[in-house]
Amino acid sequence: AHDLLKRLRVRKLRSMLRENSDEEFAAEIAAGLVGKGATVPKTTTELADRVREIVRPLMEKQQYHGNKKITNNHERKKTKRQLDSTVARVMQAIRIEVNGEFEALEKLLEDLPKILAPGGRAVFLTFHSGEDRRVKKSLKGGFQRGVYRAWSRDVVRPSKEERRNNPRSSCCKLRWAVRSEDEE
Repeated sequence: AHDLLKRLRVRKLRSMLRENSDEEFAAEIAAGLVGKGATVPKTTTELADRVREIVRPLMEKQQYHGNKKITNNHERKKTKRQLDSTVARVMQAIRIEVNGEFEALEKLLEDLPKILAPGGRAVFLTFHSGEDRRVKKSLKGGFQRGVYRAWSRDVVRPSKEERRNNPRSSCCKLRWAVRSEDEE
C-alpha cells in the first residue's frame, strides 16, 4: 500500500477512492495522504490514523445543527462507527487496486461467454457497489446481445434471518445469468 501511495497523485487517488469504494470524502483524503506537503503513511496503522485525522473534522462539521454541536454519547458512537467505516473503505479501495481485483473481475466477465457451456449458469456474489456495477453491466449487455437467455434484473439480497445469523451477508448481492443455447 505504501508503494502504491508513493506513486499516486491526488487526482488518481481521489478517483480510485471514489471508484473502488464510493468514498464520500475522497478528495479530502487524497489531498491529506498524498497532497503537497503530506508524508505518505508507512504502515496500515499510520494510514488508518491519518484517515481518521483527515475525516474527523469533516464529520464533526456535518454534525453541527445551527450553532449547537451535538455532543451526546450516541452521536459520538455514531461518529466512531462512521470513521471506522471510512477507514475500511479506504483500505478496501487500496486493496482492490493493489490486487488488481477489478481487472480480474472484468477479465472473468469478458471470458465468461467463452467458458460457460450453452444453458450453463453463472452466479456472482458481490460485496460492494463497484463489483456489483460491473457484474450487472456485463450480464445486462450479454443478455441484450443474446449471449445470455436470462439474467437477474433484480438483485437477490439476504433475508432478515440470514442477516441476523450472518451479519457479514448484509452487504452481499447475488446476480446470475443463464447462457443461451446458441453457440456464438
